[in-house]
Amino acid sequence: MADFIYDNIFLVSAFIFLFVLIINLEIKTTFSRVKKLTIDEMTSLINGSKVLLIDIRTSDEYNNGHIANAKNYTLDKLPTIKASTQDYIITYAKTDSEAIKAAKLINDTGFENVCYLDGGINSWIENNMPLSGEVNG
Repeated sequence: MADFIYDNIFLVSAFIFLFVLIINLEIKTTFSRVKKLTIDEMTSLINGSKVLLIDIRTSDEYNNGHIANAKNYTLDKLPTIKASTQDYIITYAKTDSEAIKAAKLINDTGFENVCYLDGGINSWIENNMPLSGEVNG
């Protein structure tokens, strides 16, 4: 065993590095203040709860197609949202990092049950889910 490790030190080091990264990501996801949602989870929430969907993309991107009933906000406008009657607030964007940032900002203003769509709008489109608005294509 020691010979294998010594002979393949680069591969073993890469494996250990990737293993630590995966564990770190799982810990962050598990203990995060905001929850990651799959398409199926989000659809279930939309169908069974009062949900505020927040699209963090530019107004042009939003106008070219968005998830039905989503509201378009910029990051600087998020602290002004009014969602007292909502059970959940779900953010989405082009990238997970933008959606997570938005969800954390909302959570910091005192809202609970804040989630983000894993994979963002691209995941929604890839799963052939419907869009509202002017879709050019």
